[in-house]
Amino acid sequence: MKNTLIKITTITAFVVVGFTSCTKNLDLTPLNNATADQVYATSTGYKQSLAKVYSAFALTGANGPGSSDVAGIDAGTADFLRLFWKAQELSTDEAVVAWGDPGIQDFHLMNWGSDNPLTRGLYYRSIYQINLANEFIRQSTPEKVAGRGITGTSADSIKTYVAEVRFLRAYQYWVLMDLFGNPPFVTETDLIGTALPSQISRKDLFTYLETELKAIETLLPAARTNEYGRAEKSAAQALLARLYLNADVYTGTPRYTDAIIYSKKVIDGGYSLIANYRHLMLADNNTNTSENIFNINYDGLKTQTFGGTTFIKNASLGGDMNSSDYGTTQAWGGIRATKNLPNLFPDVTGTADKRAQFFTSGQNLEINSLTTFRDGLAVTKYRNVSKAGVAGSDPLFSDIDMP
Repeated sequence: MKNTLIKITTITAFVVVGFTSCTKNLDLTPLNNATADQVYATSTGYKQSLAKVYSAFALTGANGPGSSDVAGIDAGTADFLRLFWKAQELSTDEAVVAWGDPGIQDFHLMNWGSDNPLTRGLYYRSIYQINLANEFIRQSTPEKVAGRGITGTSADSIKTYVAEVRFLRAYQYWVLMDLFGNPPFVTETDLIGTALPSQISRKDLFTYLETELKAIETLLPAARTNEYGRAEKSAAQALLARLYLNADVYTGTPRYTDAIIYSKKVIDGGYSLIANYRHLMLADNNTNTSENIFNINYDGLKTQTFGGTTFIKNASLGGDMNSSDYGTTQAWGGIRATKNLPNLFPDVTGTADKRAQFFTSGQNLEINSLTTFRDGLAVTKYRNVSKAGVAGSDPLFSDIDMP
């Protein structure tokens, strides 16, 4: 169902979570026989490696939905979007989840710490993805590319890949800056495992990200000209706008004028709003190219994960809801809205405002028990069906891209 699916190879056997030199001193056998020179030997290898950097936003590992690229944590706490969503939504007055998974209720109760498996998983995931990006950039210098006999338009394409990967790295550093403050900091110039990385202050990381994103902006393809799902100038501009919007928190100095400037750059990039808001979160939302700026791509058959939009759609179903109406056989009975969200709308039926997408039958507006699915209205905007009402490609896993 997606426009492009790039084969992902086992390119990360030599890219471990290398922010520390924590490896058994006598256990140095490679995980497989692949070397960087083999993986990056051709322009095709570079594009497959690029796909791995992108896919790390969507998948937990290369061997199916139960696998994890990040050692030491369960695959269920290794998915970027699932963890990022929980950290951003459950810690606010918008949403709750009924489950008793370790650490999950701590978000709503404002009681999380460094020992929370979900915050730890998100931290590890972001660092892992930064490591992937660093390794790609290390292998993509003009000297290495030329030394591998790659020239002409293929070499030019790799330069664009590097700009995209720098953006993906910047995005994950923004996540760490926003949620954790002062993370360890490494780039492609730091060799894996040679020394413990030093922390960077939130203010200094802001300065780095501002400089990096402005440089990337000049190198990325123009808005709406790259392959679907890949970063363009507008993605860097949008992240800069977010950076400036919270600059007062990050640095102590407001930058609202800059936030407006970069928001306008995005708006002027040729985008337009989809007429029907409900079409934004459907199985064929990859056709919404006039509005989508940067998204995480999912395919129910080819990118299977228990995180991502599979988590959001399945966890939102339960009670009296009919799963087949939402293109799935699953109902995990988890996510509900606190009353603060539906109370923002003139009515919860969507008659007055179609953005109000709630299931009310058998659901209570008030939440007396965090672990009771019927307490709180269910949110129905993520539906694994097309605009025509056709179910997605798989009854469990989602086709919905995260815009």
